[in-house]
Amino acid sequence: MKPPLSKQLLQKYQQGMCNAEEKAFVESWYNQLSRTNNTKDIPELDLAAEDRYFQEHIFGPELRAHSQRKAYRKIAASIVFFLMAGAAMYFFSQRQRSPQPLPFSVGQFQADLLIGNEVVSLDKKKPFSPAYMAQQKGDKVAVKTKKGQEFKMELPDGTTVWLNADSKLEIGPGYNIQERSVFLTGEAYFKVAKNKAKPFIVHVGNTSIEALGTAFNVKLYANDSQLLTTQLDEGKIRVSNAGRQETLLPGQSIQVNVLNGAFQLQQENRPQDVSNWKDGYFEFDQTPLPEILADLARWYNFTYSLSPVYKNKVLSGKISKKESFAEVLKILRFAGINYKIDKDRLLLVP
Repeated sequence: MKPPLSKQLLQKYQQGMCNAEEKAFVESWYNQLSRTNNTKDIPELDLAAEDRYFQEHIFGPELRAHSQRKAYRKIAASIVFFLMAGAAMYFFSQRQRSPQPLPFSVGQFQADLLIGNEVVSLDKKKPFSPAYMAQQKGDKVAVKTKKGQEFKMELPDGTTVWLNADSKLEIGPGYNIQERSVFLTGEAYFKVAKNKAKPFIVHVGNTSIEALGTAFNVKLYANDSQLLTTQLDEGKIRVSNAGRQETLLPGQSIQVNVLNGAFQLQQENRPQDVSNWKDGYFEFDQTPLPEILADLARWYNFTYSLSPVYKNKVLSGKISKKESFAEVLKILRFAGINYKIDKDRLLLVP
């Protein structure tokens, strides 16, 4: 007989006092809830109704015996980490305010425009304008975001660029004359205006990504990883590095090792959309905790250290980037990850 879903059971789980069956039961329900509700807000959950649905649909006849035990083992292998904010609010309904505000804040939609030695602050009220290109006087124009910033802009040819936190996009002086070349550091999503006569090329270190009319994501934070990742949503792109080339079709992604030029092509049916960051979400699918922390640190603008105990931990789920970091910390705690805060530094410790 399965244990009833209750607030007491969830508190027992959070305290690490559940037996194996109770632990797998809670994680199964948590996982199912994240899959079915991660695009909606749930201000309150009817726990009794959730329990009835869970018992009838998740632990119905089709999942009994061997298949049920197999599902338990799979689900218990890794704790579901991020889900929708509403469910997280339920788990931690006993909210406690910190004596002092946390030194972590939700990122803003801002950037700096660099023209020679001039710096212009950009935001929603003062967007990037193609007119700035006429003022460059032979200098490169660059748009740069700091940690805790993102920005969306339209280039002179109609190409739309979403620039992630701690990133920089340089635009060549001759942009849109013979070709359309940009130089990226960090992460950006491009929705390229079609113009077969003027190829659109993104340069990331020694790697170039050429497109015509297409939409794709590019990511390389050199301090965090030696892998450049490109995921294609629409059209076709050609990725080149050190004489090697690969052409991607929609749904495919590729990783390029920037140290040795090795390519790793990944086929369609990817489990997650890596460009959800531009739509206001963090989404992870069996993602290593170090990668998750790197993304969080760029958006919430903090530094961190990670105990070796957690380096192989993988987590899954989805959460709005509008959530305060206090909510993220609560979810971390629920996932069994202990932490301390020292000024603007997050310490993940056993």
